[in-house]
Amino acid sequence: MIWIAIIIALAVAAALVDEGHTGAARSFKMAASTGVVLMFWSGNPAPSPYGWAILAALIASWIGDLALSFPGRGAFIAGLLSFAGAHVLYSVAFVVRSPVVVVLVPALVVVGFMGWRTCEWLVPHAPGELKVPLVGYVAIISIMVVLAFATQGTMLDARIPFGAVVFAGSDVFVARQRFVSPGHLNRVIGLPMYFTAQPLFVASV
Repeated sequence: MIWIAIIIALAVAAALVDEGHTGAARSFKMAASTGVVLMFWSGNPAPSPYGWAILAALIASWIGDLALSFPGRGAFIAGLLSFAGAHVLYSVAFVVRSPVVVVLVPALVVVGFMGWRTCEWLVPHAPGELKVPLVGYVAIISIMVVLAFATQGTMLDARIPFGAVVFAGSDVFVARQRFVSPGHLNRVIGLPMYFTAQPLFVASV
């Protein structure tokens, strides 16, 4: 629990830093992101296949965090690609952990509907060259959430689907910041959500 408290405290500090102090915000954010990786290693000296997949996703997320801490379209696209990779790796981890997909169909219907509505909301605001990548990203994270719920078919662990939903919610605020309504509130809500989700995945290992 101490790791989670430290990580969330750093995330809140990053979110509350004034937008003009990008260096301080980046430092707090990357400290939180590094803390998630250290939390993994502190509790998993000999990771399972599931653990290795989670670690790979954490490293991809760390790279994405670094990219998104810089301004500009190039940094945003690099962050988008890194997090798309992280979501694919999380999806792999969930399949490795629990290949039985008892709850797949209901989750697929609900998450698919939410993903479709998210695209309806975001895509009109995105520049032309980012519309297709944005739809692809929503599809990737939607699959990740569905597979997170599917893990409950064999081994119940509410941290996994809850973490996936919170992670997806944090991505909504990243997109809102970039395409719809920029503002400090997006960071204040989105960063703590994201840094709640990542430790939950680590704890599930």
